[in-house]
Amino acid sequence: MRLQQNNGRELQMKELIKKIKQKKELENVEDKYVLSIAKKILEQNDKLKRAVQEKRIRSKEYKEVIKKAREKLRLEYGMFSEGLEEREEILKDIKHAKEKKELINKLFLTHQPTKERISIYPFIYQKIFKTTGKPKAILDLGCGMNPVSYPYMKVKATYYASELNKNDCEFLENYFKIMKIKGRAFALDLKNPNLLKKIPFVDICFLFKVLDTIEKKGHKLAEEIIKTVKSKWRIVSFATHKLGGKPMKHSYRGWLERMLERLGYEYKIIKERNEIFYLIKKN
Repeated sequence: MRLQQNNGRELQMKELIKKIKQKKELENVEDKYVLSIAKKILEQNDKLKRAVQEKRIRSKEYKEVIKKAREKLRLEYGMFSEGLEEREEILKDIKHAKEKKELINKLFLTHQPTKERISIYPFIYQKIFKTTGKPKAILDLGCGMNPVSYPYMKVKATYYASELNKNDCEFLENYFKIMKIKGRAFALDLKNPNLLKKIPFVDICFLFKVLDTIEKKGHKLAEEIIKTVKSKWRIVSFATHKLGGKPMKHSYRGWLERMLERLGYEYKIIKERNEIFYLIKKN
């Protein structure tokens, strides 16, 4: 009887995952990750949990689970997989083009964070490296399309890039091959910081617009990531404008500054119009 119940629950969750992923921008998200999001939502609300268990697919509670899961996934996943076909076509053009800069800029436009960063790519790395020194090994966590900006870094570094989804990682791996960049891209869930221990020591770890999206309440996970990652420098960035374009009242992150002082990290701030960067190093 218990085996039948377990099988029944698995089928319920598989059906729920399938419905959550019935949006183009979410279709490539790993089932395992969607399941972890759905489980957390159900654990927090017994009404929603019963609706799923009783297979009340047309009920408002069931639909609410789907809605909440999609909102969470869009926030954390960053809709990186949106426009995947367009990016693949641009990548083909890059492969055969002698002059690649214009096409690289075109890739930036297919992902919102890099689209917003396109005006500062020509100089932001030089500003960062002036403090940190030029890196020989880079780790880019929750990277989105940022590894595409490698030519703007003007370094010869091994590049490790992590994203949630294997398809996105495959795209980046193809980009690395075409651009002859030494590195690899791999799927990693930042909600499990222990996985960071398996990654080699690097000079710089980029966490661009990541820490604001991985947790709603508190900053325990952010602290764990900052402490666990094996790097000389951590470059953490945040948006200075809301999604609608209005500037934030508090673009500086007081919670981060207090955390760093408590942990014994020193930091320097670089503030641009759309993004603020914290250059963090252990004392």
